[in-house]
Amino acid sequence: MNPSFPTRARHVVATAGLVLALFGGVQAGVLDTSIALDAVYIPALSLTNAKPGDTAAADKARAAMQRLDADWPALRAALLTDLSGRTPAQAAAARKTLAQVDKALAESRKAIAAGDNAAAHAALEDVRIDLMKLRTAQGVDYFMDRLTAFHEPMEVLALAGNTLKPQDLTPAKRAELETTYAQARALWRSVEQNLPDLKAYKLSEAQQAQFNKGMADVSAAMSRLSDALRGSDNAALLKAAAAVKPAFARTFTAFGRYN
Repeated sequence: MNPSFPTRARHVVATAGLVLALFGGVQAGVLDTSIALDAVYIPALSLTNAKPGDTAAADKARAAMQRLDADWPALRAALLTDLSGRTPAQAAAARKTLAQVDKALAESRKAIAAGDNAAAHAALEDVRIDLMKLRTAQGVDYFMDRLTAFHEPMEVLALAGNTLKPQDLTPAKRAELETTYAQARALWRSVEQNLPDLKAYKLSEAQQAQFNKGMADVSAAMSRLSDALRGSDNAALLKAAAAVKPAFARTFTAFGRYN
């Protein structure tokens, strides 16, 4: 037996432990910064989605964008540090993504100044998607990214529910909706099975209550949609598809700081 083996083994274990500790620290830093960003990003995103002509909402959207702009430089610097990873390629990906966020924020800022909240909202939508892709590529498990992943197929279902007429639901269109529902259902199960520590996400009691109700409402809406897809009532199917989005919005916006 090689008497030096235990020493080498202990060294390897200690080194591995240090790497894991450092990685865990980076993960914690990314999560803290991401939580702080979403607290100011989500209000800007949601308030720019108000109905055209709603001047009160437009004023709130402008104020929310100003708060996001004020906090972004420090948040950006922290994200760049925490998401640059351990290789030059990862650092380059972080720089590229944050440059894309810079561009999206500039476009949103310009659109709000021009009174075009719809364009501002569209630009802001890209922010959460770009950051989700970056965090996922870096191995960061952030709860809000699970909600963002669910949002895409959910939006397809909601759009169908709000724009199609019962007679539009041909067998082929119903099959498309069934496929989209299956994607959304799998992603929603991932959300349900990976619930966050709401205190770690710095949610107030009111926000926690909103989140818990939103989660229950989405789950119920998805169950009703599943039942409707198995039935033959096209009007009920479209109504069920449209009902998922408002419940999801309540869930997602619970993580925003609106004052």
